[in-house]
Amino acid sequence: MPSRRAFPRFTWIAVLLAMASAAWGAAPRPIELTVDATDAPRGVFHSRLVIPAAPGVLTLAYPKWVQGEHAPSGPIQQVAGFTVSAGGKALPWRRDPLDPFLVRVEVPAGAGAVEVALDYLSPTESYGAGYGKTPNATPHLVIVDWHDLLVYLQGPPGPSGATAMEIPVQATLRLPAGWQLDTALAVTGKKDGAVTFAPVSLYTLLDSPVLSGEIFRTVEVGPREVISIAADRRTALDVPEARIAAWRRMPVEAEALFGARHYGSYHWLVALGDTLEQNGLEHHESSDNRGRLGMFSDEPLLIRNAALLAHEYVHSWNGKYRRPAGLATRDPQETLQTELLWVYEGMTRYLGELVLTTRSGIFSQELTREYLAWVAANQDRNRPGRRWRPLADTAASSPVLSGAPQAWTAWRRALDYYDESALIWLEADTLLRAKSGGAKSLDDFCRAFFGGSSTPPAVVPYTADDAYAALGGVVPYDWRGFFAERVYAVQPRAPLGGLEAAGWKLVYTDRPNVYQVARAKSSGLVDESFSLGLWMKEDGTIADIVVGSPAWDAGLGPGMKLVAVNGRKWAPEMISQEVQTASRSTTAIEITTEHGDMLRTFKVSYQGGERYPHLERDTARPDLLSAILAPKSH
Repeated sequence: MPSRRAFPRFTWIAVLLAMASAAWGAAPRPIELTVDATDAPRGVFHSRLVIPAAPGVLTLAYPKWVQGEHAPSGPIQQVAGFTVSAGGKALPWRRDPLDPFLVRVEVPAGAGAVEVALDYLSPTESYGAGYGKTPNATPHLVIVDWHDLLVYLQGPPGPSGATAMEIPVQATLRLPAGWQLDTALAVTGKKDGAVTFAPVSLYTLLDSPVLSGEIFRTVEVGPREVISIAADRRTALDVPEARIAAWRRMPVEAEALFGARHYGSYHWLVALGDTLEQNGLEHHESSDNRGRLGMFSDEPLLIRNAALLAHEYVHSWNGKYRRPAGLATRDPQETLQTELLWVYEGMTRYLGELVLTTRSGIFSQELTREYLAWVAANQDRNRPGRRWRPLADTAASSPVLSGAPQAWTAWRRALDYYDESALIWLEADTLLRAKSGGAKSLDDFCRAFFGGSSTPPAVVPYTADDAYAALGGVVPYDWRGFFAERVYAVQPRAPLGGLEAAGWKLVYTDRPNVYQVARAKSSGLVDESFSLGLWMKEDGTIADIVVGSPAWDAGLGPGMKLVAVNGRKWAPEMISQEVQTASRSTTAIEITTEHGDMLRTFKVSYQGGERYPHLERDTARPDLLSAILAPKSH
């Protein structure tokens, strides 16, 4: 287990150089990495490496476990043209029979380095979990994720082997002519289309993607913070002024929340293209955010992705600076232990997507309540899998759940440690406030646990006991028992205690939930989950079903395609009309499906009408939620 003391990233290199100089009289030679991305617009990245090595058998490792993706998602399937040579002579290599991410090669006598060439082939469409298995380039932009593009010399495990923080790398990147870029890496030179970066550790390089594009815009949002956007179309760079104003409040509200920062500068890297994955990945001094072209102009996308930047920003404190010990590994080959993602990701969902997003003004309090109502209802009503799978297991199983198909999510459960944990951290916040008479809150925990003094990037690991102790330092309480009941025990209902303690009740009406509607539209789904228990694609194919719902009891299942409802030909808008009509009738809803070569009609007994979740004020309790979401900067 890593020590709880961690050096800032630049200090790691200084320590490395000092140790090496004392032992050998000179600093170790860095890996020389040159990436040619001029062919990336059609999907090919060319990498060339010079790796210092001694004669004998060596092991070259391709990064396997990707920080932030929480999975062994290194896209080794997309590596081609792999060759190894020394002194201009090709060397035979052989893949490890048990671990395909390792290859072995024998370095001849007299050689001081090996030269490696490889191509990374950006997929044209997503084929699995992990950014390397999704498009990383379009005709107008590229995202350089270094872990896709290199191998390194793996030393022996244990204290004698170099960690990722102790391997220096000198990187150079060649881009298409005229393209702009942004990254957290320091640029030391530009010449003939090649950009040279300051030497950093392998850890820092893997933690510092580069965004480059032909159509590019950078917005300064703070003295140390910028948002850079590369897009496939110039109109996608147009961001509403109100959103930019809210972005400029993010660093200010983050400072008020945490009391300190652990970066020299922070760069939100935003890539917009309709072939790109809609997602975000955290890094210490940057984040890799991707979305569709209409992310800042199309209303459903604007709502659906509004909290993305705040979420990834919070990870600079929670996930990068303070990190579960099982995720603070020495090397990208070391297995990540993901059980504490209910702290890492769950608290970040609460702090980033509820607290910081609202305090900054990205969301109004009303829209945040709609979002929170949807989260609570979805976990409570649409996760029958909670009857067998505790929340902690969704975190421990993250490496396999993250690549699961959409069908059967309701019964299998998904990465629920995000949403459900946010509800639990809301409850923890209300407890801190109630038991301290309003004097303390989760803000105090954040300043104690994630804040302290401002520092350069560092990694300070923690355990669950550390988190419990820090909460107890704010307000004494049985925090271990609190989380044991909600996180580690099977619970038939979602943890709604925080909503209730915050002065609000979860209710259902026939008035559409603004966030739910935007989410369904931006996902290409028809959402009747709270009524019939179905999600359908726009062509009528059932994407998923809630086990135990009226649709399930009638015999429907994923993969069946609705062709008619009550004798009317399928259209996305008509299912809602028929559900409303059924509320005024005593007859079942007749749904005709096509499944393989079969046409079948199912009778769904449901007369409850449209049901959408909302939060309703409970005037018998103080309104803590509004206080939690109110801005804190002055």
